[in-house]
Amino acid sequence: MKLLAFGLLAAGGCLLPSLSHAQATPSRAEQEVAQLVRDFQAAEQAYDPAALARLTDARYVEVSPRGEVDERARFLGFYQPAQRQPWPPFTVSDEQIRVFGTTALDVLTFTYSLPGPDGTTRRQAMRATFMAQRDAQGWHLLGAQYTGIAPVASTTAPAH
Repeated sequence: MKLLAFGLLAAGGCLLPSLSHAQATPSRAEQEVAQLVRDFQAAEQAYDPAALARLTDARYVEVSPRGEVDERARFLGFYQPAQRQPWPPFTVSDEQIRVFGTTALDVLTFTYSLPGPDGTTRRQAMRATFMAQRDAQGWHLLGAQYTGIAPVASTTAPAH
């Protein structure tokens, strides 16, 4: 019995490094979903409704940071070239993609550098969740939800 347990542990120990490597390397589907979200962001910044229409499903729905729900037609109407405004610089971090067959979830953080008073800048973070689905034509976004991340309050101890 001890020999069998040792053998199972040894065999499991040999598999663990390969399993952890497989999780660290994004799958093809994860890479495709990440690219879909990057293409979507680029189309938003370019105010390109034709590209946004290609990247989204007809059932697309978006929840803004204010909690407003925008169906696809309203969403596409917002990104007309005549309404184009400059976007503040931002970075993407903390991305986590989960693929469930032909459906995927991409959760990430956008951190914006916004102009503040007196020429200073302040950072504002937002969590975004994208849902995508793959069909015969490839991956398309079904929806997005944006949630503002409140700044961490300073925990400076009072002076005595």
